[in-house]
Amino acid sequence: MIYLDYAATTPCDATVLKEMLPYFTNVFGNSNSLHKFGMDAKDALDIARTRIAEAINSGFEEIIFTSGATESINIAVVRTMKSLQKSGKNKFLTLATEHKATLTVANDLKSNGFDIEFLRVNYEGILEIETLENSLNDQVGMLSICHINNETGTMQDIRSIIEICHKHNVLVHVDATQSLGKTKIDVQDMDIDFLSASGHKLYAPKGIGVLFCKKTNMKHLRVPKANPEVEFGIRAGTVPVCLCVGMGKAVEIANKDIDKNWQHALKLRKIFVDGIESQLDEIYINGSEQSNYPGIINMSFRGCEGEALMMEAKRIAISSGSACTSNILSISHVLDAMGIPADIAQSSLRITIGKDTTEDNIAVAVEDLVNATKKLRNMSPVWDMIKAGIDIDSVFKR
Repeated sequence: MIYLDYAATTPCDATVLKEMLPYFTNVFGNSNSLHKFGMDAKDALDIARTRIAEAINSGFEEIIFTSGATESINIAVVRTMKSLQKSGKNKFLTLATEHKATLTVANDLKSNGFDIEFLRVNYEGILEIETLENSLNDQVGMLSICHINNETGTMQDIRSIIEICHKHNVLVHVDATQSLGKTKIDVQDMDIDFLSASGHKLYAPKGIGVLFCKKTNMKHLRVPKANPEVEFGIRAGTVPVCLCVGMGKAVEIANKDIDKNWQHALKLRKIFVDGIESQLDEIYINGSEQSNYPGIINMSFRGCEGEALMMEAKRIAISSGSACTSNILSISHVLDAMGIPADIAQSSLRITIGKDTTEDNIAVAVEDLVNATKKLRNMSPVWDMIKAGIDIDSVFKR
């Protein structure tokens, strides 16, 4: 089976695994221990932290290891908002198209008395500057925004968004789960306050993530009476050195190969899209044409159910949206927020390209999806209605 679901997770890179293995066996010390075993582990942890810091141009002490992006988001958003609330900043902004991890945090904050606003996006999934400016006021403490959307690949103009937010004294958390290691990130140049990412999205193991926190914002995150020797007093527990080593190496590799991998994804994306569109009509690409990560393709095959296409295209592993929600048979909240018509949203699939994806893999995907679409359309009363010119969108319920 051909794997084309790299936005959901990635295999652990062989080089990364090789680098990690000694820290499961020979170099097994606790990084807080003062003997040689502990010092060796601490050295490895420092190297991993340094690799990530260098990749995003941050300070060494601004990198905090976590269990993944979800924990990083919770730490950054919840603790900061509770801290800012003391000074009257009780409002939190995020996008309606954010990942479930951020939306869950937002709804939890709302249930605890915070004012929450889910900002609308345009048809391409982009937050327009005017929309942002209209929502900023003295009560807003923080904006959380996804750099690259996990379902559509749409990229936000993070630099401009942060510049505007900072003019209003609003902190910005960037969800870089899909962008770290895929596009250049310079936290100093972009003036990012917080940044979250997961290792398993960039060929590191599962269970490890990172939170960047600008040094001046550390005061919002520190837990009273926490051990400052453990992740700078931000997070408790024994640090999983082996996983941190893997994360550091994976980020180093990905950052070195960003341009090569981007061009690889761009080339395969064109082959895939051209192959589908040359053989099928009523095909739609959801997301931005100009501002996107090419490795994520959200495509709608009108007249077919996305889940039915997945089951029919038996040689490829793809998804109908985020891996966190793909088992729920409903219209994607991302596409719904973008204003995509219901019948088009219902027929969407997410195809994601990895660094090891080949042209032969793409050829199989095109062949399977074309055949599956033709088969399902031949059996579909919805497709007959579309061809007859009936307004399908009015038939579907959101």
